[in-house]
Amino acid sequence: MAPIDKIYLEIFGHVPNKPGTAYEMLACIAEHLMNEGEIKHDRKIRGEFSKTLYQIDVLSTDQSGQSMGEAKNYTIQNKKVGRGDLQKLSGVLPDLPDVSKGKFFSATGYTAPAKKYADANSKFPNGKPIEIFEFRPSTEKDEEGTIKTICIHMHFTIPHPQRGKWVPHFTDNGKESCKSLVAEGETEFHYNLQLERFYDEQGNEKLSLYDLTSQEYGEVNSETKSAQGCFLLPDHYVRIESVLAELKGLEYEIPYTDVHEKMEITDNSQCRFVVKDTDGEIVRFITDQHIQNYKFDNEGNLITP
Repeated sequence: MAPIDKIYLEIFGHVPNKPGTAYEMLACIAEHLMNEGEIKHDRKIRGEFSKTLYQIDVLSTDQSGQSMGEAKNYTIQNKKVGRGDLQKLSGVLPDLPDVSKGKFFSATGYTAPAKKYADANSKFPNGKPIEIFEFRPSTEKDEEGTIKTICIHMHFTIPHPQRGKWVPHFTDNGKESCKSLVAEGETEFHYNLQLERFYDEQGNEKLSLYDLTSQEYGEVNSETKSAQGCFLLPDHYVRIESVLAELKGLEYEIPYTDVHEKMEITDNSQCRFVVKDTDGEIVRFITDQHIQNYKFDNEGNLITP
């Protein structure tokens, strides 16, 4: 069994009976991952002029038009795709008017004459462009320089307002208003103020503590791990029982905690295949997780994720 057939078996749990079919189907998946569109495997089209019935490994239709792809896996023969394979594809293209270009997928690369012929094909009379790809299992060398893990170090400085100290400062009028709460004959007045809202002179809600503090508390002292300051609140009042007491501002001291976290984003998928263009540049990697998302129906149409 060819190495590519073994990979296909590992991913899908079965392998097609006909030799080379697994590679053709994987080439269909690679074509969709590169260009999307509608992909069909093992499609037969009759030539416009010769009336010959052509078998097409990868028939792709996208926004740029229709292309036909040939897929050859010569790993068992241990040879590269030669010029003769490209000439066969070139001879078919003029007979299929609806097909605007050809594509070739090789598991073993191409000979120099084959590359030269593919590059020149569109310059021939009635010639159409041919794109060639080396599509094969990836190696460690292919994957050199790729990012496997992204490590993010995070530093959070978190305020704890529920443990903060809040001291309201009153205007002279505010202090006089508070004195009216002291009962005759008493020298002190105790009141637990739940500080949530601030009011205008008529007692209408003007500002909430949440809105006041939503813009943070200012700079944090690195020694005390707290933020200290005062919100100036002219023309703001707090309600103490039935009295509206006018404020100058609200002094605060908010403790902070430093939290350090590390997050790693790791790609655990296996880079099973690599696609390279005619210049040997990597077009993309295709992982086993990518491939598992695809299926084919009984007519050879690629069912995309």
